Amino acid sequence: MEPIALEYRLDCTPEQAWMTYVDRIGEWWHPDYTAAPDRLAGVTIEHGVGGRVYASFTDGTDDRWGRVTAWEPGRRLEHSFTLAQDPAHPSQVSVVFEPDGDGCRMTFEHGGWTDANASSRAKFGDWPLILDRFVRLAQAG
Repeated sequence: MEPIALEYRLDCTPEQAWMTYVDRIGEWWHPDYTAAPDRLAGVTIEHGVGGRVYASFTDGTDDRWGRVTAWEPGRRLEHSFTLAQDPAHPSQVSVVFEPDGDGCRMTFEHGGWTDANASSRAKFGDWPLILDRFVRLAQAG
């Protein structure tokens, strides 16, 4: 099954886009796309391969979304993804930032669909709404 693929042209450097995507995800991730929007405290991508990707809530609980599987600061991030899916059958998110003139190009793919998780793919039609928030924040600096 084909990945959900999106591409954006950003008016910032790949390094700035990377930093916004990784270190400021809690600012651009919309609370409605979590298990408990009214209790969301933050979203975190821990640095390095093996780092956790998770949402944390005001009651002290966490919702693990995956683990970092590729870590190339300023260029590429990949992680498993279990949000709104069976954790036994994660999908995969890949984000690549490349220089493009005085800005950068971001290629986003949500793939890793198998027979075991393909039925969850339809839940992810709102990626453009989520990533538009990222783009606005990255370009604002």
